[in-house]
Amino acid sequence: MNTTSQNPFVRALIGLTAIVVLGLFSGCANYKLGSSAEIPFKSIYIKPTTNHSYAPQAQPIVSAQIRETFIHDARVKLVASEEEADAVLYVDLTKYDRTAGARNSNDTVRANTFDVRLVAEVSLYSNTRGDYLFKERQIQADTNAYIGNPYTEGEIISYLQSERQTMTQLAREMARKVTDEVLSPW
Repeated sequence: MNTTSQNPFVRALIGLTAIVVLGLFSGCANYKLGSSAEIPFKSIYIKPTTNHSYAPQAQPIVSAQIRETFIHDARVKLVASEEEADAVLYVDLTKYDRTAGARNSNDTVRANTFDVRLVAEVSLYSNTRGDYLFKERQIQADTNAYIGNPYTEGEIISYLQSERQTMTQLAREMARKVTDEVLSPW
C-alpha cells in the first residue's frame, strides 16, 4: 500500500506546487517588449535644430544626437524630407545658462564647477492630421562642467575644453528627453 498517495499533507503539497508552477508559466504568457501605447505616426522628419540661445556650437551636436537617438529607438522611421514624413519634429534651443557650482577653497571668486542648463522648445507637427500633436513644450537638460583637475595640484582644465565636453553630455540628455517626449503617449 502506498502511504504517500493517501497522506493528505503530501497531496496538498503536490497540488500547491502544481498551482504555483502553472501560475509562473502563465504569468509570462502575454509579455511584450516596448511601450504598449500606439504612436500616431510611422515616419518622422527631424528639422535641423535652431539655436536662439547662447549655447556655443550646440545646434549641430543636438541635431545629430536627436537623430541618433531616434535611429536607436527604431519605433518610427526617419525620413529625408518633410513630404515623406507622417510627422515633423521642430527643436529650438531657447536658453543656455551656466552658474558657478563649487568654488575654490583658496580663491572663492574662482569656480571649480559650473551647473549648466540647456532649454529647448519642442513641437511635433502631424502631416496626416494637418495640425500640431503638441507645440512649444519646454524640455531642459542639466549637467555639470568641472574645470579643476583633481589629480594634480593647481592644474586647471581649460573652461572651453570643459564646455565642449559638457555640450556633448547636454546634447545626449536633451536628445533622450526629446525622444521620450515624442514617442510617449501624450
